[in-house]
Amino acid sequence: MFCLLFRKTQKPQSFLKASWLSVFLGFLIFVSCSKETSEHKTTLFLKTGTGFTADGASIPVGGTIRIGVQASGSGSALTYIRIDRITAYDTLVQLDRGIYAGSDGYEADFVFSKDTSEVETWVITVMNADRVLASKSLVIKRGTGTAYGDINYFPSISLGMQSNSATEQFLDVDKGIAYTVGNLNGHEADIDMICYYYITSGLSSPTFTCPGYTAAVAYYPMLNSWQTKCTTLYDYRSTDNNLISIDQFDAAQNDSLLVTAYKPDKVSGNCKYCYTGKVVPFKTQAGKYGLIKVLRADETETGSLEVSVKVQK
Repeated sequence: MFCLLFRKTQKPQSFLKASWLSVFLGFLIFVSCSKETSEHKTTLFLKTGTGFTADGASIPVGGTIRIGVQASGSGSALTYIRIDRITAYDTLVQLDRGIYAGSDGYEADFVFSKDTSEVETWVITVMNADRVLASKSLVIKRGTGTAYGDINYFPSISLGMQSNSATEQFLDVDKGIAYTVGNLNGHEADIDMICYYYITSGLSSPTFTCPGYTAAVAYYPMLNSWQTKCTTLYDYRSTDNNLISIDQFDAAQNDSLLVTAYKPDKVSGNCKYCYTGKVVPFKTQAGKYGLIKVLRADETETGSLEVSVKVQK
């Protein structure tokens, strides 16, 4: 009788244990599958056709390399893009940028210039919020001759610092035209450069920046309302170390110096310590290379910068 009762009381317990085991295993499988399905795939395509550089193309030194990117995080936002130029001697980062592109995906065109390397491999990489990467590459060969182009030269432009609204503060570098707050309306998408003055690391700093640089809004709050904010990148290593001289700037008659002076591995949308006599290499969002010669730099937020600019046509 005792054995019979014992078996009757144990059987439901065994069944209960088995049921819980099944539920637990099912939960583990569900979590595992959910983890797999929650990781979204990143896709990347390079644009082809007229206007874009094809894989295997031959381009003369100084010629234009145009890379068009279309990418998607497949349900996860895209957060990063990087473009590397790889030669037989080194790998040079051409672009290293955080982005945010949601369900509409990411599309952008980038312009570079062919250097003297016989063969270059360009690697484009994007990453989504799940840290899933996708990459594509192009091999570009050096063509015959050179393809250096014409430049625009603007010998004297004045730009007011953040507290000098009496002087033009917003520069369309492509046209060499600067605007005040009063006549800027309708030209916001054309603005490449602005400047400000501050003390940083205990040093006085006349500074070039651009609408797309995050910290610029602290000095120009109206940027918050701009629909388009262009990013200009400045080569701060060349600037800090005076790698381009005033004599070189003055002698430049085509864009060969503009292209070769700009080193993309140490660039930012902000360039500090732009004192009188500095030469600053830059690249606009439209992909045009240029040089700024600082003719005069006031060291006060009510002052101004006077500059000469040479930029690709």
